Amino acid sequence: MYKRLGVALTVGALLAGQAAQAQSAPPVIASEADLPPTRFPMPQAPSEIVMTDAFVTQTLPLIRAEAERILADYDVRDPSIAGLMRAGLASIAWLQDRPEDAIALTTAQRATETKPQLRAIGQLLRESFATGLTAAPAQRCATVARHALEMIAAADPLLVRDEVLLRYGQIQLVSPAYHIGSAALIADPEAKAQGSIGVLRGLNLANMRFEAEAIPACRSEVAAALQGWIDDPAHRPTDIWPAREPSSEDLSGVRPVTVALWESGFDPSLFSAQIAIDPAEPLDGRDNDGNGVIDDAFGPTYDRRLHPTQQRMLAPSPELAARLGLQTALQKGLTDIGYGLDTPEARFAAQRSREATADEQLADVRVAEEWDYWAHPTWVASVIADPAPFVRLYAFNILPFARDPDVVAVEEADAVRMAAILPAAAARMRAAGVRVVNMSWASMADEWAENLLTTGKETDPERATARGRVIADTIGRAVEGVIRDCPDILFVAGAGNTDQSDDSQAAIPQTLDLPNLLVIGGAGTAGGAAAFTTYGDGVRLFALAEGNLLRGPGGQVLRRSGTSYAAPMAARAAASMLAVNPDLTPVQVIEGLLATAHGENGSTLPLLDAGAAVRWARTR
Repeated sequence: MYKRLGVALTVGALLAGQAAQAQSAPPVIASEADLPPTRFPMPQAPSEIVMTDAFVTQTLPLIRAEAERILADYDVRDPSIAGLMRAGLASIAWLQDRPEDAIALTTAQRATETKPQLRAIGQLLRESFATGLTAAPAQRCATVARHALEMIAAADPLLVRDEVLLRYGQIQLVSPAYHIGSAALIADPEAKAQGSIGVLRGLNLANMRFEAEAIPACRSEVAAALQGWIDDPAHRPTDIWPAREPSSEDLSGVRPVTVALWESGFDPSLFSAQIAIDPAEPLDGRDNDGNGVIDDAFGPTYDRRLHPTQQRMLAPSPELAARLGLQTALQKGLTDIGYGLDTPEARFAAQRSREATADEQLADVRVAEEWDYWAHPTWVASVIADPAPFVRLYAFNILPFARDPDVVAVEEADAVRMAAILPAAAARMRAAGVRVVNMSWASMADEWAENLLTTGKETDPERATARGRVIADTIGRAVEGVIRDCPDILFVAGAGNTDQSDDSQAAIPQTLDLPNLLVIGGAGTAGGAAAFTTYGDGVRLFALAEGNLLRGPGGQVLRRSGTSYAAPMAARAAASMLAVNPDLTPVQVIEGLLATAHGENGSTLPLLDAGAAVRWARTR
């Protein structure tokens, strides 16, 4: 799924206001916690009103005025907030038939992007549909399609292909009912808990309303244009990654290496020959380590509420379990569409997204994120273990991240409980001979604050912000303690998908500075930085994070994108190095991975070369 009048300022006045404020040191917005506390009452659920006339005529003018005021009066340093504000204001401009303002806002946003593909075609659909408004009604869809192709044609096709695929997916899926479901997922919980929404949520809704009105009217013309571009062989990049994998000769004589997944639980049936047995809990019908669970023999396993369990994989909620087959087919179809694949599941997902009722789409969305959380650890395990039969997977299921299908509340006591669990669990992990730990997750104060507000555990945003920091600090100290207490284990973390510098969110574990921690950014098929990857000084190595082919629960084969899959590629490479040279320390493994990393196609990005790293390890 894709994550939308007071006195109006013209774009020129907005820019002038920003220049004037710069001289008087306006207040800084470095994160959502710094936003002014303006709220917009929601007497009904946002999903019930987002497609109404009243939303456009009464609510959006207020949201527009507040967003314009913030951009004029504040120094918005968080690029994701500034980007959402410009995009949301451009959507509002389209809905209010102001194409020139919409185009100016999309152009201004592209100029701020740090990734070259986003500087080239960021805001592609929003600007193309705004351009369409300048044409006669009968020519609007043709104008939209033509402008989109002109923007794409001006860019390097290999650089922007993944972004074009993403826009093609939007074109195929969006409908009013689709976004009613999206609003139910994104905005309804906040409105239910607080009776109102903030400006960012309001702008999300504006984007949904824009897409729901604009895209269906021109779907066939724009989809045909993008499909033709995608199918052109000249626009298909060379995949650099297979040539960087170790050869069978590189891996001759390897020994088993135990890799822990610090996750919420993978499908053990897919890896029956690759499960690590924990000597602290042999299969003997006894609770040997005294944690209240008999025979959690494959590592310390806890459920979504951090209670000990014997299960190595989270059980789906009753709501998801009742429709697991339907949801699995639908989610695969949505993924296939996002990669331009014509599969039965893709055709099914497109038809359902366009034709299903709002209630059906809401039912789909209700469990979509739970399905992702449920499947995510298995995807990560697949990247690590499928190409590496010598890997032994160790379950380290201690994360307070889950949906049931609603967001599971996390409060200070939960963070304290996690912190109390970790030392003994880390001791078990050391005793089990774990050499590498993969961490495809992040803990951030802003997200914990949002959790408190969404779940109704807090109603005041300022108190939520303060409490979110306490939760993040508690978890952060505990995670840092685990890594410090395991100096002989290499910890590998995905950088994140924020498209921001790593110092902007203070994410844990990503911003920890420890000698046995390596943070992995995301790269595309051809070796350029992925548009979404977090970057910065702490991100020292990049691996494939776009269209990674992997297996999900039950063995379903699909593609996924994100640094969640770049990290396990690097973890697998580290395990391969240890499989040929078990005497390497974590510091030496990191040294070898970085020493053998190199760019491709003129890029200076330090890209993982697993084969070269294994050969480096053999020489030591």
